[in-house]
Amino acid sequence: MARITRVAKAQQRYETVPVIDPETGEPKRTPVINKRTGEQKTTKRGTPVFMSVTQLDKTKPKANLRCDFPGCDIDGGEILPGSAYMHVSPKSGPYGGVQRNRHQVHPAWQQWDLSNSLSAQLARIAHDFSEAIDTAESPDDVTTALGEAAASVEEIADQKQESADNIEEGFGHATSSSEELTETADQLRDWAGEFESADVPEMTECEECSGDGKVECETCEGSGEVEDEVGDKPCDDCEGAGDNECSNCDGTGEDLEAWREEVRDNVTIVDESPV
Repeated sequence: MARITRVAKAQQRYETVPVIDPETGEPKRTPVINKRTGEQKTTKRGTPVFMSVTQLDKTKPKANLRCDFPGCDIDGGEILPGSAYMHVSPKSGPYGGVQRNRHQVHPAWQQWDLSNSLSAQLARIAHDFSEAIDTAESPDDVTTALGEAAASVEEIADQKQESADNIEEGFGHATSSSEELTETADQLRDWAGEFESADVPEMTECEECSGDGKVECETCEGSGEVEDEVGDKPCDDCEGAGDNECSNCDGTGEDLEAWREEVRDNVTIVDESPV
């Protein structure tokens, strides 16, 4: 993954202009020296190599950088001078890639934001599944998340097979590249099929409330009333009911976080890519 650089304070940017040699009135140039020999570099034809001398023109400020975080509404999406930001230049060719910028307060780019590689796509699927588990409230929710992950994997498999078919159609026969793509597609489909047989744990009864979803009100010790100077009065904390909703299980009677952790430990198939 491309290296993300963090900048504490953005600086005002200015256009670069050539330095004019006062003696000639022409743009100033300096010879490029070979560090090993100490002599001026030359082209293959023997022409001396020079480097233009430039400087920042403070009368020509550049436009502010733009934040690429989806829906960014900070300063209209601009990264103003003095703002903390980060930037990255994912490689998109032999000479690097275009710089992308984002306010520091936003989440950093994920692997799949910067690359369309197979590993990046599978990492996105695993991440989405993990986020689904973080909010799951029943085994059915996990099954649904597994189905969505399987569908995403099968979609990638279809893309690989389509690429293999295009290669074979172009050459008129199978090639090592097309065979490799077909093998990858088959492995992905087999893997996606295993999602359906994943062993999803049953819900875990909350020990704090014994599955009732309620716990005794500590303020009134379960009586529903508290003493005041006049006499007993309904407990404001539990509205006189004598018990409160169990915070450990959100009143469901099931220990959701303990169950989710068990799901994370048992349902690891989405993280076990065969390719």
